[in-house]
Amino acid sequence: MDTPFNERGVTLSRAGLSASGQMIPVRELRSARVIRIPRQKPLPIVVTLIGLVVLGAGIATGAGAALVLGAMIIVVGYLSWIMQDVIFQLMVTTSDGEREVLITKDQEFADRVAALVGEAVTKHTAAAAAKPQA
Repeated sequence: MDTPFNERGVTLSRAGLSASGQMIPVRELRSARVIRIPRQKPLPIVVTLIGLVVLGAGIATGAGAALVLGAMIIVVGYLSWIMQDVIFQLMVTTSDGEREVLITKDQEFADRVAALVGEAVTKHTAAAAAKPQA
């Protein structure tokens, strides 16, 4: 790697990959991949269903407090759905196994770091193969 990469707390240099307080030497890196973690559906759905039940009970009994509470719970369920982001996790394979290095909302950044790690592994492997054995 000619120019070290240092952006958003991730550093990749000839020595290794540093992110999230962990340093992984280049000689231990094997590969990198990005995992997409989608929105979590169960919590917003359950909260919204609880809100609908409370709202229905308020309508059936004519209780104004239950109507307001049910509407508020439905809004909380809706907000918990729209506020969730799809996140991307950068996983690197080392000689010890697979490790999580980075979690971000920016897929382009995660893909770029994964590509740079792949290039660094390729260059390190080529340099190690070209080195004469004593």
